[in-house]
Amino acid sequence: MKFAGRFLAIIIAFTALTGCSEILNSEELLGAEEEVALNSDTGEGTLELETPIITDGDTEIKIKMTDINEEKNTFITVANETVFEGNIKNNEVYTLDISDIKDALRTDYDPKVQLLQTSNDEETGDIVTFKQVRYSVE
Repeated sequence: MKFAGRFLAIIIAFTALTGCSEILNSEELLGAEEEVALNSDTGEGTLELETPIITDGDTEIKIKMTDINEEKNTFITVANETVFEGNIKNNEVYTLDISDIKDALRTDYDPKVQLLQTSNDEETGDIVTFKQVRYSVE
């Protein structure tokens, strides 16, 4: 009888642990989907870098968007720091201050400018539009 009880406890523990690993795998997959969304363009329009050459002494960069939804709240980040939040106008050049952004002028990798629009106009919403451009610092 003791053997049957121990065997049953082992089976229950094994089943519980197997279920937990399935939950972890599901969470890992969600993370992978978000990573794919943040590494590829999503939605309409384009994001262009208007500053032809960026040097380690620059304090600003210029960007321009075309065919982006002007009615959605837009988040623009440089080197993973938000530098703009609000509505944008297409075909206008925006000057972004990068003087206080630690990684904006790194020369050991290509920093990036990202544009994000979401379904609920908050950074945590579902991605509707995502654009990214990388640049080199000379």
